[in-house]
Amino acid sequence: MTKEDREEIRLAEAEIAFENYKIQKRDIIDQGLKLPGINKAKVYYPLTQTLLGVLTLADGEHLHYLNQKKVKTPKRRPIIFANTHKFKPDIEKITLSLNKSSVMVASDFKNAYKTKNGWYLNTRPTVYVDPYSKTDKAYTYKMIVRTLKERNNCMIFPEAVWNFSENKIILDIYTGTVRAALESNGVIVGTAIERYGKDYVINRKGYYDPQITLRKYTNKSFEEINSNPKYKDLRKQIIKECNTILRDDLATLTYEIWEAHAQEFGYTARESIPEDYWEQFINGLMEEWPGYKLSDNVEQRVQNKEDLKQQQVQNEMKHIRENLNMKNLFLFTEQNRYERAKQLFQNYENEEVSRIKSQGYEEVSKTGSQEYEEVSKIKVLK
Repeated sequence: MTKEDREEIRLAEAEIAFENYKIQKRDIIDQGLKLPGINKAKVYYPLTQTLLGVLTLADGEHLHYLNQKKVKTPKRRPIIFANTHKFKPDIEKITLSLNKSSVMVASDFKNAYKTKNGWYLNTRPTVYVDPYSKTDKAYTYKMIVRTLKERNNCMIFPEAVWNFSENKIILDIYTGTVRAALESNGVIVGTAIERYGKDYVINRKGYYDPQITLRKYTNKSFEEINSNPKYKDLRKQIIKECNTILRDDLATLTYEIWEAHAQEFGYTARESIPEDYWEQFINGLMEEWPGYKLSDNVEQRVQNKEDLKQQQVQNEMKHIRENLNMKNLFLFTEQNRYERAKQLFQNYENEEVSRIKSQGYEEVSKTGSQEYEEVSKIKVLK
């Protein structure tokens, strides 16, 4: 049996196991069954923490803390550890940096099933969600809320996917984190992480209490607002503000890491960055989690109208760059203008030659080369 055959069998088994897992999750919520894995967390947590520490040292890796390693939170209130999501080991490194156990919320059941990369998730209580099932997402949320109400902590990555954005410090985040905190009277400890070689920099400062935001609007409990349709608009407004605060907090924590790193090691000149840097960066991340797809990264993130419009414009501009012609040349700016213009008009001239010859003329117009001399001065984007 080949490696490909074994992988095909594993994926088929994972498909069946995931469907059974989702049925079990529904039964736990609908029938009020005991939450699985909570005792496992208490037993395995010291062991996995020790093992993670040993593996980190063995790999020559180091954790650095920009601000607080430990955050003091109110007693008898559950904690949601809400983290940025950048690469595969961020789960292990952030967990190693904490001194409290938690239930993980993850979405890649199939690629974690019976794989070396999924071993860590299998040593701790993990709630898996099917990001393509509206029904399962609803049950997963109920599982999270119940876990918190029973005074267990949860670890969530509100962006849901690795942040591959070239210009967003933090992707848009799902509202489930702040909704669960409001509904369970929990607090949120935000953590940002960045990786520089084998050095991991972690930044966290205090905690966010969504109840403070709730009190700005009303003295009613969130449970009362959530259950009464007449408060629908108020509920949306509260959740939106809480979500904005959390996203801003995570963005600030991330930026502080960047700023501190730049102050210590200096800035990198843009012209010194290789042209294929981004492709190499993405390929390196993908190699860390075999089976992970870029299409999943795009489809599972928060989708909003502004992003969709921007992506449409970027796709159209990419199409134009790949199909430069006389009509769209003016759209672009300086970089390799002579080479591109020359190639463009050589292609144009060849087409002109073919067209004229096909019409039976002996002489070939020099229009293409003449226009090249004139238009090569136009600034063309690379």
